[in-house]
Amino acid sequence: MRSPESAVSGSGSPGQGGLPRIFVGARRRWVVGLAALGIAQGALGAVGAWALTQLRPGSAWPVAIAILSIVATAVAIGGLRIEERVVAERLGQDHVRELRRELVESELTPGGSTHLGITVARTTNDLASVRNWVSQGVGPLAAGIPLIAGSAVGLTVLDPFLGLGFLLPLGALAAVMVPWARTAYLKSRRLRRARGRMATRIADTVGASEGIIAARGAGRELDHIDSASDDVVDRAVDRSATVGALRAGGTVAALLATLAVAAVGVVRGLDPAVTVAAMAMAGLASTPIVDLGRIVEYRQTFLAARAVLVPALADAARRKTEHERASSIAAQADVPDGADGPGRVHLVVPGLVPDGSPLRAGPGARIRLSSGDADGGGDNRAAAEAPLRLMRRVVGLDLASAGTTDEIWVAGRNLRAVAPGEGRALVGLATRGSVFERGTLRRALRYRRPDLDDATADAVFTAVGLDVGRFPDGPRTVLRAGGEPLTVDQRARLALARAVYGEPPLLLVADLDRDLDQEGRDRLAGVLAGYPGVVMFTGSDDLARALDAEEVRLAAGPVPVTPSGRPADDDD
Repeated sequence: MRSPESAVSGSGSPGQGGLPRIFVGARRRWVVGLAALGIAQGALGAVGAWALTQLRPGSAWPVAIAILSIVATAVAIGGLRIEERVVAERLGQDHVRELRRELVESELTPGGSTHLGITVARTTNDLASVRNWVSQGVGPLAAGIPLIAGSAVGLTVLDPFLGLGFLLPLGALAAVMVPWARTAYLKSRRLRRARGRMATRIADTVGASEGIIAARGAGRELDHIDSASDDVVDRAVDRSATVGALRAGGTVAALLATLAVAAVGVVRGLDPAVTVAAMAMAGLASTPIVDLGRIVEYRQTFLAARAVLVPALADAARRKTEHERASSIAAQADVPDGADGPGRVHLVVPGLVPDGSPLRAGPGARIRLSSGDADGGGDNRAAAEAPLRLMRRVVGLDLASAGTTDEIWVAGRNLRAVAPGEGRALVGLATRGSVFERGTLRRALRYRRPDLDDATADAVFTAVGLDVGRFPDGPRTVLRAGGEPLTVDQRARLALARAVYGEPPLLLVADLDRDLDQEGRDRLAGVLAGYPGVVMFTGSDDLARALDAEEVRLAAGPVPVTPSGRPADDDD
């Protein structure tokens, strides 16, 4: 078992991809407070044990006062136990709150692609394992170790053999805990993997529910869920035997410690009052001893969760570092010629737009993005995805390849170097199948530009043909589950409204016409035709003709680049 210091120190810094440390800030005070509570309980136990010795004949203390002292110490110890539980829970919840934020932030860092089911499992089961370890493992350890140590010292003061008898069962418990703990860890890892597989299958099944229902395949999918659930059940039951042994070990050790103290008192012929007092002290320490088995269980479950969480956070830290590196490089770049005019756009995206021919446009430009060879050769999937990849790179959803740097200049500002608030005002994005955050309709519209007034919001709603008055709560209607109660057509209109809100200099629209009805497609064409900034879009031939758009063909596949980010020469 680890030392208290190493147990509470955590596994690293979240900024470096590790779990948040426990013994920092306010949590340091709570851990110290738990240790103080353990010492106080030990001191009160000693007072109660001493009061027991005053019940013998000839004592200077009246019997009534001795009994009242014993009752008072018992009640006080109970109060301290309550406070210990409260402080331990506060410690665990605060630590998990910080870790939960780190996990969600990792999903909001560019370049992430974690499956929804895995994310749910990490923010529920894995965080529950962390919380249990901190609040019901670290907390009881911080309070229990001083109490056990204090009891051992007190018993040794009464008689060295009492202290030895008390410690022998604890030594035996420590010896058997080592192999049991390793087994519990391995079984916890296997159980965690089974839960992760079940979570991903459930998420996939729910996400594909419409197709499953239409194909009358509910029974087959439920059979797959049952199979995944059976795996979880089998592994959980298998793990329970080891967990039961850990908990039983603590219970047996506590009982043997108390019995050993009683046996030593009888064998050595100690004063009965001293023996009773020693048994009381051993009994007071039995609670944290019983907890030791449960603590080791929580520790192994935590280690199993940490084995998954640490690499995930490390990957997020790596992506965050890459993003910051790109921003730092961008901040030092000079404005390219012709990119500093009002509303001018200048794009150099290695792998999509070769550096030798940057994509440039000015206010009023309408550009239809396409890709692939004119003969239809090459990787068709890569060709189809190239325009969307470009848009994702522009808005920072995807990171550039290692050793490359995007140059995204909008209205003379480097999009990779500006603050988030300024970046939101420079680019608007509307894509097919848009999913919205939980909140009101008005908040969804104003998400990019919360600084603009309600009159502007109402005008944009009208421009895209989204009649918010038809909803019972109007613009205060709360969107849930990605956009309910809006229809597909209404979600597309809301996506367009949010993208054009505030008239950013660069507007990106990806296949939005495919989610709109005919009236919506007509409105989309009208909005894009009259838009004052640069419009880059993918969509139908009809939309391209209506806008008299210029077509720009992107690279169908990755363009080889050197570590400097420039295309490789033929001689390289």
